[in-house]
Amino acid sequence: MPDSHAEPEHGEYHTICADGVNLRVFTLNEGRSGPPLVICNGLGQAVEMLYPLMHEFPDRPIIAFDAAGVGRSDVPDKVTTIPQHAAMLHGILSELNVGRCDVMGISWGGAVAQQLAYDHPKVVRKLVLAITSTGGIGSWWGTPLALSEIMFPFRYVNKAYGDFIGPFMYGGEAVLQPWLFKEYARNAIRPSYEGYSAQVKALCSWTSIPWLGQLTQPTQIIGGALDTLIPVANQVLLASLVPNARLRIYPAGHLLMYSLRSDVGELVADFLDGRAA
Repeated sequence: MPDSHAEPEHGEYHTICADGVNLRVFTLNEGRSGPPLVICNGLGQAVEMLYPLMHEFPDRPIIAFDAAGVGRSDVPDKVTTIPQHAAMLHGILSELNVGRCDVMGISWGGAVAQQLAYDHPKVVRKLVLAITSTGGIGSWWGTPLALSEIMFPFRYVNKAYGDFIGPFMYGGEAVLQPWLFKEYARNAIRPSYEGYSAQVKALCSWTSIPWLGQLTQPTQIIGGALDTLIPVANQVLLASLVPNARLRIYPAGHLLMYSLRSDVGELVADFLDGRAA
């Protein structure tokens, strides 16, 4: 049986300079037809952690990247905001000659996805917002434990500690089956402290609430009813503010994009291809 954590075939890594920062970019199935699916990953997470999810889209062109200061991308020497992260992503797309794409934002990456859709509506065809929120200023925070752990990347510094505390951060199935989280975090790469803390500050100082009602893209919102990191109330709020949105809630925690990736992959593929929900 193929290893779901292995790098998908026909993938290639590139280094692209965007806004003066060298970013590591992964492209998959570049020769395939159709708009690529651009995946914006979670806080402190490198491309490798997306491999299992990518395997659910075997025929679709995909673009993923390490955000500034994360994975193998360089640490920027200036303050980074969510609009700046979105501008760097737009720079990646321009370098790859992508004029139209679908965008999936997962957790922290959902902020970048929303901002890109707002700033460049002609570039983003459809939008998927998974286990994410309207930003630090306008969102419901998770449990005190989850919030305290988010502020510092110690779980990346000490893997044993990360494997222990991660399930309690994510909630749901991760608590009952802690081996799932350990399996999910297998490919984690320790982010730089500067890059990680910059991501936290960027999200905490940003909100999409003032302009969410102006988004024109069809949007699929995905939430976990047992999520203790970004509670499902955040996805309900997103669905109420985005004009052309539909919401799917799963009986899972913040790990659902890994633990239920087959179901999620089918949902997202149907949405992007225009098949009925």
